[in-house]
Amino acid sequence: MILLLVVVFWPTGGGLSFRRGALAAALIIGGEWYRIRAVGVAGKCTRTRGSNVKELVTAGPFARVRNPLYIGNFVLTYGLVVLSKVDWLLWVFPLAFFLQYAAIVAWEERVLSESFGEEYEHYRAHVPAWLPSGRVYPSPSHHGYRKEIALRSERDSLRAVLLLVAVLLLKHFVFHEAIRSLVSAG
Repeated sequence: MILLLVVVFWPTGGGLSFRRGALAAALIIGGEWYRIRAVGVAGKCTRTRGSNVKELVTAGPFARVRNPLYIGNFVLTYGLVVLSKVDWLLWVFPLAFFLQYAAIVAWEERVLSESFGEEYEHYRAHVPAWLPSGRVYPSPSHHGYRKEIALRSERDSLRAVLLLVAVLLLKHFVFHEAIRSLVSAG
């Protein structure tokens, strides 16, 4: 929530260069595409917050990296940071992201290890956590990509991303002076 307020209300100059806009678009689209690929394979298995995990997903993007949804989140959000033109966030966001997700991943890995034991430890030993590998996990699970599940699951995320992109574009091309005045008056 704090990140959202910063990118929307931090004063920046008006306009947006083609290069910056293209980079932001590539990151946002690429991050969301990677999320859709991962969600389409994992389905509801990735939407649980408790420790009652029923399936270990090791197919699709999960066959190359253990945390494809978080990688997608990072790339997509970094694209929004680029689009925001709040340049100090280009350096602060990655650190904040990895500090936050390190704790989440540690908890999830403990739960998966307790739930799946040796099967998960084998997967963990062969598949990197953060940087996708050129190798594919040798014994992937039966989970296949299901486009309809992916798009239904990501519908709200897509809407939120499109809304934020629209707000940032309005900030840069319409309201940049009003924001600068509001912040300097306060």
